[in-house]
Amino acid sequence: MAGRRTACPGRWGSATAAPSAIPFDNRWPAPEALDEAGLARIRDAHATAARRAERLGFDLVELLGAHGFLLHSFLSPISNRRTDSYGGSLGNRMRYPLEVAAALREVWPRHKALGMRITGADWVDGGSGLMRPGYQVPLAAALEKASGMVVQAVGMIVDPRQAEAIVADGHADCVALARGFLDDPRWAWHAAAALGAEAVYPPPYLRARPEQWPGAALTPYRPAPGRR
Repeated sequence: MAGRRTACPGRWGSATAAPSAIPFDNRWPAPEALDEAGLARIRDAHATAARRAERLGFDLVELLGAHGFLLHSFLSPISNRRTDSYGGSLGNRMRYPLEVAAALREVWPRHKALGMRITGADWVDGGSGLMRPGYQVPLAAALEKASGMVVQAVGMIVDPRQAEAIVADGHADCVALARGFLDDPRWAWHAAAALGAEAVYPPPYLRARPEQWPGAALTPYRPAPGRR
């Protein structure tokens, strides 16, 4: 039954919060719909986290409004069924994510980058979306054209030449990788070698530079010494 708190594979270990008390499916417990106090608490927690990031010396903060997490849940008409000022129209559904973004902007230095990751489509009938099903790069390109903001593209970006083409062809201003780095933690070094660019290596890794290690020719993306 929806809302029944029973063991469920893969669910969070504690109660979750959402814009509306709608479970992911009938095997999952219903989350708790946030009231005004809950909205303020989470908004303020984001600002506190940004202050910590500044104190620790980070140069970029990215607000997560994608992947089904809380802010995405407010944006999506699938998960946001509120009848107050935070639900209904697109403008209302955007209200809380924008309030959180404003709280971060209040405490995050203006000379440092503040970004937000969004999901361009829910891939579900009745959900949010910019265009017919495709994949992430066309969504990023459409957002950049409509907004004029700096946009990064994600989603199955694996090969360095593919990443370079996305930026060079004007589909996005930059690209972000996730599982590509999980598969290859030194992807950036390998990409630099494949594209003929220089990468800075910490001293313990200098012996692995392509020009100093013949084995580099056998690893992904990396050319043999002298073949840049």
